[in-house]
Amino acid sequence: MANDILYHEVSNIIASVLAKEQSLRRAVYSSSYKNKKALLRLSCETLRFRTLLADILGDPVVGRITSDPELNGNVNLAYVLLYEFLAGAGLGRASARLRGAVYKHSKAIHDKEKSLDRDGRGVAAIKEKSILGGPASSIPRYARVNTLKWTMEEAMEQLKNEDWKVICLTPEDNFIDRVSSMAEDEVIVDPHVENLLIFPHSNEFHRYWPVEQRYLILQDKASCLPAYLLAPLPGSHVFDTCAAPGMKTSHVAAILGGTGRIWATDRSEDRIETMKNILEECGVENASILHGDFLKTDVNEKKFSEVKYAIVDPPCSGSGMVKRMDELTGGNAQAERLAKLRNLQAMILKHALKFPNLQRAVYSTCSIFEEENEQVVDEVLLDTYVRQNFHLASSVLPTWNHRGLDTYDFGADCLRADPAKTLTNGFFVAVFERTSTEEKARSESSNNKMSKMSEDGRNLTAVKKKKKRKMGLEGCSGEVQVAKRKRL
Repeated sequence: MANDILYHEVSNIIASVLAKEQSLRRAVYSSSYKNKKALLRLSCETLRFRTLLADILGDPVVGRITSDPELNGNVNLAYVLLYEFLAGAGLGRASARLRGAVYKHSKAIHDKEKSLDRDGRGVAAIKEKSILGGPASSIPRYARVNTLKWTMEEAMEQLKNEDWKVICLTPEDNFIDRVSSMAEDEVIVDPHVENLLIFPHSNEFHRYWPVEQRYLILQDKASCLPAYLLAPLPGSHVFDTCAAPGMKTSHVAAILGGTGRIWATDRSEDRIETMKNILEECGVENASILHGDFLKTDVNEKKFSEVKYAIVDPPCSGSGMVKRMDELTGGNAQAERLAKLRNLQAMILKHALKFPNLQRAVYSTCSIFEEENEQVVDEVLLDTYVRQNFHLASSVLPTWNHRGLDTYDFGADCLRADPAKTLTNGFFVAVFERTSTEEKARSESSNNKMSKMSEDGRNLTAVKKKKKRKMGLEGCSGEVQVAKRKRL
């Protein structure tokens, strides 16, 4: 019966996701089930096989499973059990009653799966051609060294003692080729982000002691960019606007070396609890956690007067996540939904830029959509207050070749990430910096010169038009006089 609770919880998550009540990630992290990794894995896999499972469940004999008293009509629970039976870990850890509900129809289940397999729609075909089999299989495993618990040198020494071959790359090396061809016993020191290690995709680390004890933090490389590019100085105050579940917050804490102060806020009470646990496990002691809507935060409150840095990683479509369930559930990002997200994202970013002493802010999303990325930046830069006080930082991480869309004049100042070009999840990052008094003066002087040149140009044009009109009237008068003389 060990897994019955897991199976029921996964069925609830699938129901919520298919009804579009929650995203998969939100549903998993808001669950009371403690083993989030097992919950996420089984939810992903069941959804990945759902079309096949629905076809099998459509068989008249197999369909009787849902009539079993143990399932009581729960189709999503039937999906979970069928997945485990056909393609997962089996039902050895299910209760006898749940196991029996499936086993009594095992012949019909296998017969139906075989008939579908002959048409190229069986388990083997899905495993071979699965949505996750492309980009996901090419993305390595990234592990950030938690420098709150040990140093990079200590981590590498530990890995060498465990017979790993530690390889150091430089930005000049061919990152894609080298990482894609790494051996199973190699670990690569990332050339772009400090304190980040790269392991082969095939390695499972969830039971590896440094991971279990948060000495190593499994975090996609793209997700490490916001805190790394924020680069807060030791002792600084930082505000993380939409912080849960806390991975970026813990990264900021590590960069600060445990000094200064981090304000981390989120509107979800469940996600706040998850964040508290993660930060405690990571050894973060300088974070003050706030439960609430960031848009209602008074940025002028005295306690925030020392905030000089901010991370703005607002709710987004999550379209950049390789294992995103939108593709598996048949859902497409609708224009209306993206418009609402863009509006919210711009509001949050504008609000964050109003901290009175803010010097630097990083805006990021795990989205590939222009609406949530360049369009948000474009809208925010047009805001009068933002335009007068901030600008996009230029030459951010120049060794990163994949930049923002070139249809925007600021595109080269933004960073994009995707599985094919950067071996990461899809991501977007833009860095805002406060414009100094000297820069403002130079900008104002330049604007004044441009304005005067424009005014002079308009005056010159007006004079030319006036002369032209005068010449035109004189010519017309002359023609009339000539005509009159001819008639006489």
